[in-house]
Amino acid sequence: MSRLRFFFLITLIAMLAVCAVSVKAETAPEGTEEQGLDEIQALIEMSDVKDTEGMSLEEMTDAFADTSMCEYMDSVTGFSMQYPAVFQFGEGQGGLTAVSADGKATLSIENMAHEGSLTMEILMEAIKLEVPKFDANGAEVNNCLRVTRKENQDTMIQTDLYYLTDKSLHHIILRYPSDQEGTYSSYIDYMINTMETNDSELG
Repeated sequence: MSRLRFFFLITLIAMLAVCAVSVKAETAPEGTEEQGLDEIQALIEMSDVKDTEGMSLEEMTDAFADTSMCEYMDSVTGFSMQYPAVFQFGEGQGGLTAVSADGKATLSIENMAHEGSLTMEILMEAIKLEVPKFDANGAEVNNCLRVTRKENQDTMIQTDLYYLTDKSLHHIILRYPSDQEGTYSSYIDYMINTMETNDSELG
């Protein structure tokens, strides 16, 4: 299914369900400092950070971000996130696209505004029509829905991230080799946790 058809499908479902829109507030479970330390140490092992002895969790996180991540910001919607520095972006029509330094992975970002009729429930229903095996349990973190599937006889993986707010939807698509799943999975976790937006930018 093309991206255009998928976004049309989302819009159609939103129109059908606009009278039944419900707002559901969820609080993400808080992780312990020890878990956070384990996660950042795993990321640092993939980075150019040389020495973390004596560093606090915050200092290690900053060191990793400085060496391995870049910041993306959409001035129209106020959306921002950090993404792996292995990707070099060149602005293209309708969004941003990039290829990793080794040429094996791609990252694209698409932004769209909506009038508030799109909810996470509607988005999930649209995704289920495209990916019937999609399991929504645990797929939503920090207002971001994560959908992962394998392609090309399981040699490639595509992960779609849908960051939804009251006024905007940001669709981030990563495609990477299956043998690099561990690396990119850690990057994706970090990306999701850095996503935020300022919807006031939309007026």
